[in-house]
Formats: sequence, structure tokens, C-alpha cells
Amino acid sequence: MFLAFAFAIVVAVAAYLDRSIESAAAKPEVKSATEPLVRSDPGVDPWVEKDIPPPRSRATSVPARLSESTKPPDPGSPSESGSGTVQVQSRQSLPVDDYDYPLPTDSQLRAANQPRRYNLPAGAIMSLTINALGLRNVPVISSDSTRALDQEVIHLPGTSYPWSDSPERNVYLAGHRLGWPGTGSHLVFYRLNELRGGEKVTLRGPQGGRYHYRVIERFVVEAEDDWVTGRVRGRDLLTLQTCTPIPTFEKRLIVRAERI
Repeated sequence: MFLAFAFAIVVAVAAYLDRSIESAAAKPEVKSATEPLVRSDPGVDPWVEKDIPPPRSRATSVPARLSESTKPPDPGSPSESGSGTVQVQSRQSLPVDDYDYPLPTDSQLRAANQPRRYNLPAGAIMSLTINALGLRNVPVISSDSTRALDQEVIHLPGTSYPWSDSPERNVYLAGHRLGWPGTGSHLVFYRLNELRGGEKVTLRGPQGGRYHYRVIERFVVEAEDDWVTGRVRGRDLLTLQTCTPIPTFEKRLIVRAERI
């Protein structure tokens, strides 16, 4: 009697296991872990640098305030407003004589077509080299003031540094197309329009580290187009800005390079 009861239990257990195996076999196969995964949205706005405050008005937007000055800098007078934004007079398509612009002489243009090497001042945060334009070791300071722009190339505060710890970067530099004779700004980006793609650009940091980029595009935007200062999702960029066209300077010439 006992043996018969035990045998019945064994048969029942075996039948249950058979049904479990059949049920498992009927389930769809699990996808292979080696299949490509879709990356989730990192939540980074592709156009707006998260650390840049919104402009107070279109008149003081970033590209607009980085325009050619309307008169030579006066060392004895401040060039910034109390808020830290530069006051820029409206520039229409007026004759050059109305602004008494110091257009470059033939000898100055010849000099701009020769290699130019700069010395770094104490306040420089990095240097810029574009061999295709003969620019070597151009000092870059972090400021958005006209006083700084009248002296050298500036790095727009709030935008990326080459060494920024972020998933994407946009190092934003601006310089004069003409500038003023006798200063580091003079004709520094006069030939920026010659960059068409493929040229190498190098930034050197304060600790000597070198960051290399290759030009990928060139385009023109309106003065109020602040989106060019922002980061682009998944890209490590350097943006160079100057004013165009000569002599009205009503738009902004943008050259973009990507880290290599």
C-alpha cells in the first residue's frame, strides 16, 4: 500500500515537470544582449548652453554685442555698461566715411597675409593658432567687453572650454574683422572668410595642453542669432565669430570646427 502511494506521487511530479518544460519552450525567445541599444535622450538642449543666461533683449544678444566698435577705444573711459553688457549702436548700411572707419592700408593688408606670432599676456586663458591664416599663438581672454575685444580675441564667458567636463562642448571665440591699428585686435580675423573646410585649428590651454580641431563649415547669421553660442548634442565644437560684410558689419560670419 505504501509503495503504491509513493509511486503515484512520483508519477504526478513527473507529469508536472513535463508541463513546465513545455510551457517554457512555448515562450518567445529573449532578445540577444548583443543587439544595438537605443540611447535614451540625455536631456540636454541641443541649441542652448545650459550655463548661459537668456539675453535681456535682442539689442544686447551675444553676437550683436560682439560687433565692430564705432570709434577707437578711449583708454580713459569705460566701454561697458553697469550690467556688464556692451552698448552697441545700431549699424545700418551707411557709407564708411559716416563712421570714419580706419580701413586697412595696403601695407597693413600685406602684413595680415604674412605669419603673425603673438605674445601671451598674463590674463590670457588660452591661445589660438590657425596656420592656414598665419595666426600663431593669438591670446584669448575670457570677457564679453568691447575693451577686451579691442585688444585680442575673446572667449565668451559661460560657453565651453576645451577642457570642460561635459558630454558636448562649444568653445566660442570672437575677434575683430578690422580692429584698430596698434592693438592685438587689428585684422586678427580679417581673413576668417578664407576658411572653407579641412583647415586645422589649435587651442593651447594654460597648462600647455593642446586641443586640435578641423574646420567643418562656414556660414553667416544675423546679429541676434544667439543659438550659435550653444552646444550641439553629441558634438565637440569650436566656433569662431567675426563681423561681416565690410564695411557695414551688420551680420556675423561663423566658422565651425570639430575636435579631432
